[in-house]
Amino acid sequence: MAHPADSLMSVMGQCHCGAVSLAAEVNPARVFVCHCADCQVLTGSAFRVVAPVMPGSLQVSGNVKGYARTADSGAVRWQYFCPECGTPLYAGAPDGAGLTTVRVGVLAERDRLPPSAQLWRNSALPWVDGLRDVAACERQELLG
Repeated sequence: MAHPADSLMSVMGQCHCGAVSLAAEVNPARVFVCHCADCQVLTGSAFRVVAPVMPGSLQVSGNVKGYARTADSGAVRWQYFCPECGTPLYAGAPDGAGLTTVRVGVLAERDRLPPSAQLWRNSALPWVDGLRDVAACERQELLG
């Protein structure tokens, strides 16, 4: 589904345990996959999918915990997560200045937010492009 570059989408999401919920406005044409080593570690996976939040639109309900991390680029990014279940929720500055990104996986609308670009591709795990050729099942039948 294509979206004009200037269209906005209201999104809502929550952590795994439901203690924290959030709402924001994002541009669905600017969703990114990040392959950097930090994102791999922070997700426990091969990459992270994020959507930049329109300035001033992020609303968070519930208590979050955050910490500062200096990225490979030298930028200091605050990572916010649910202190109860550990779900990563968003990243940005504590004062809301600069870029804030929400984790697409926590959003109810995640199926309508396909990535438009990949960042830090030089850090991508070598097997990521071959996933289409890996055995698949509808649920978890292959575990049995």
